[in-house]
Amino acid sequence: MNIKKGILFAAIFFSAGSLFAQAGKVKSALTNFQKYYEFKQAGNAKLGETFIKSAKEAIDAAIVHDKTKESAEAWAYYGTIYANIGADANNAEDIAKAKEALAKARQLDKDNKFTENITLGEQTIYVYNFNQGVAAWDKQDYNAAYNAFHEASLIVPGDTTTTYYAGIAALQSNDYQKGLEKYLALVDRKDYSEHKKILKDLPNIYLTLQDTTNALKYAGIAAKEYPEDSEIANQNINFNIALGNTAGIMNDLKAQIEKEPTNKTLYFYLGIAEASQNNEQAALEAYKKALEIDPDYTDANVNAGVVIMNLVREDLQKLNSDRNITNAAYNAKVAEFKERAKGAEKYFLNAIKVNPNEESALRGLKSLYDFLQAEEKSKEIQAKLDALN
Repeated sequence: MNIKKGILFAAIFFSAGSLFAQAGKVKSALTNFQKYYEFKQAGNAKLGETFIKSAKEAIDAAIVHDKTKESAEAWAYYGTIYANIGADANNAEDIAKAKEALAKARQLDKDNKFTENITLGEQTIYVYNFNQGVAAWDKQDYNAAYNAFHEASLIVPGDTTTTYYAGIAALQSNDYQKGLEKYLALVDRKDYSEHKKILKDLPNIYLTLQDTTNALKYAGIAAKEYPEDSEIANQNINFNIALGNTAGIMNDLKAQIEKEPTNKTLYFYLGIAEASQNNEQAALEAYKKALEIDPDYTDANVNAGVVIMNLVREDLQKLNSDRNITNAAYNAKVAEFKERAKGAEKYFLNAIKVNPNEESALRGLKSLYDFLQAEEKSKEIQAKLDALN
């Protein structure tokens, strides 16, 4: 993912406040800073170095002068001047001084006369932190990127971009809890361009944190918010199937199949859902549908074979519990069951053709040959299973 540096577009227009009633050092700092900033906005900050140096000297004197050391105006200018010096020189120490000064300015500014001035200084710190985050991201130092973007987001709490960037940086550094916190802060911001992706990623984050309840919750929220997005709909179905909520997702699954009748995975999920509710015959039909779309679909082949074997096994158990059946009738039924069971062979064999080491298919085939009393074939499959271990 490519992320771009932040640029501060706002011009600096300091309000005069009580400027003329205070010592000349504050006025000198402001005058020199404004001259420097004109060069900076014109893209020639280098030419304004003399002015920013003079502004620094003046404001350093102002904040220790008896008349201005408790002035919100002086501290606002100090913070903004040092913020620009720190940003220009990429100096974290000066940025820290600026941050502390602006916090003090807000504390002293009881009547909110210098709010705009303070905010302009904070915006410079915001851009500095944002660009630090970009630089760290480019170096793949995702922990540092998170810290920088997080700092930027604290300055502008409602900024969606820094919040999101902090979130993805945290995820890249495998700090899923911090990533989750940033993503959750954006759940209600449907106006944000990355909102869909955030909702789509949240279930996976929760699953990584082993919170299956919220994984299901947000998979459902995403599907509700973006009902026409097939990826999100399929994700919701996948999560519900994987986490055992097969009954609860059945209607959504069938509705999605109507929208995507050639999606083999949806039919496969339907097979799992039907089987989980003991609808084995319906499950088999669903797997067959998946295989009509892709005959080499390994999982569908295996599951189709397993369902056939399960149906035969269920009938065999019922037969074995019948105490009144004659030997002849019993043998006839077993012979019938064996013929039915042979139907599973083609599915297991097809799975093995696609993947010769597909263990579940080999075990299914071994079970089939044992039931059919095909000893040679059973030994052959057992040898293949032994070779896997």
